[in-house]
Amino acid sequence: MKKFSSFTHWTTEFADQGCFNDINHVAAFDDWVQWPSCAALDSLLPYEVENKNGKTIRFVEQAASKDYNAVEYETFIYETGQVPTRKESWHDVFGAIVWSLYPRTKALINELHYLDIKSSDSQERSKQRNALTLFDECGVVLVTKNQTLLDALKSHDWKKAFVEMKAHWQSAEGDGVAAYQFGHANYEMLTKPFIGLTGKWLVIDSSAEILGLPKNVQYRLLDERLAAKIKSGALKDNSELSPLPLLGVPTWYDGNEAADFYDNTDYFRPKSS
Repeated sequence: MKKFSSFTHWTTEFADQGCFNDINHVAAFDDWVQWPSCAALDSLLPYEVENKNGKTIRFVEQAASKDYNAVEYETFIYETGQVPTRKESWHDVFGAIVWSLYPRTKALINELHYLDIKSSDSQERSKQRNALTLFDECGVVLVTKNQTLLDALKSHDWKKAFVEMKAHWQSAEGDGVAAYQFGHANYEMLTKPFIGLTGKWLVIDSSAEILGLPKNVQYRLLDERLAAKIKSGALKDNSELSPLPLLGVPTWYDGNEAADFYDNTDYFRPKSS
């Protein structure tokens, strides 16, 4: 399989897709005209964010000659508060944006990585660190009390979840479902969306009426509830994470408006027996 690569130049031509609506609204992402500096990324943080070690979070330019492994990366952030940021890197730009939207959750994930690393002599990731990494890169948060829709997603009944129940998505009603990106790798790959692009969802058992609140308030509440869920053990392993074909989410991708888009069973795969 060919390795994914995004644009090599700065552009926001992809940002008219619905999956970018939130960062367009919160960070005016679709108005950016050049690669942001670390100082510009710092300015996105909603307040003086500290990690769980009491260090102020700052984005710092990563030297081209430096290549952190996962252990070094998480340890460096926890011990210094500095987030290594590669020049002209979509992955790291979106990583900084996610820090600005979910500062409590990102700080908690970093702490859990650090504590896990320090409790083990192995360089291999534990089940918890695997789950934390998977969610950090590819996570989607669903806020809903609609168990029928969740059951359809869990059973891979994609047409029921996405077509028959389309009106429930991003609906600020009691039976609606609010979908939020968390994974920064998701954002990066959605710059050039492709069939096969799949995230992992985690649910917050709360009303989708949160969508009726101002966007910054939505993310503050979401960050608090997500951090609490993860602190309670939701990512001790990946058992609570389920696949979500990102291009199938209503309102996120223009190409899914026709029902026959969901006929592609190579992408919308049935659940393995």
